[in-house]
Amino acid sequence: MLYLLGDMIDRGNQSLKILQFAMQHQNMIALMGNHEYMAIQPLNWLSSNDISQLKNMSADLTKDFVEWLNIGGQSTMKEFQALTHDEQENILQYLNELLPYEELTVSGQQFVLVHAGIDNFSKTKDLAEQNIEELIFDKPSYYLKYFDDKYLVTGHTPTRYIREEELNLVRGIVDKNCHKYDKIFKANNHIAIDCGCGYGGLLGAIRLDDLQEFYV
Repeated sequence: MLYLLGDMIDRGNQSLKILQFAMQHQNMIALMGNHEYMAIQPLNWLSSNDISQLKNMSADLTKDFVEWLNIGGQSTMKEFQALTHDEQENILQYLNELLPYEELTVSGQQFVLVHAGIDNFSKTKDLAEQNIEELIFDKPSYYLKYFDDKYLVTGHTPTRYIREEELNLVRGIVDKNCHKYDKIFKANNHIAIDCGCGYGGLLGAIRLDDLQEFYV
């Protein structure tokens, strides 16, 4: 079983092919990332409107559309427009059904999988009580242990920035070559797996059975 922690689109010219590939495989489970979340309304509009009709878009949707384009949505928009209507509808249905989080027990160890983190975290607050924005936009504090008996597995924040923050704030060291730290980050029951693939880094994966790391 392969879990994809979101941000599968807006990072290249064939990102929707990743979604279509995942849709075809029952052993691939995708979670909602902020890029997928921000794309839903603009893509829904594009499925039934021509880009030349942008001037007729509501003010709220125009704002959402511009914000999505500014984080890389142009490539996804072009790819979406080249699909058939049925393919577009399948993509939209898939995006709307993405999970906000997943809780797993693997080899006796518990894991919580989310895209970004758990904003407004409280040990007395159940994950089901968190709204989607709290799980997909804000990174956690990697120096706090949220769970004593679970690993929190996240993407969203490239690990080079976690390590850069660690060097700058904890050790007082400035390292301009932080990209050399594009490896999975593990500390305080956190596992951060975004190794900067979208920024020239590595594509990282971790096998939850034994925490073995894999890179491309």
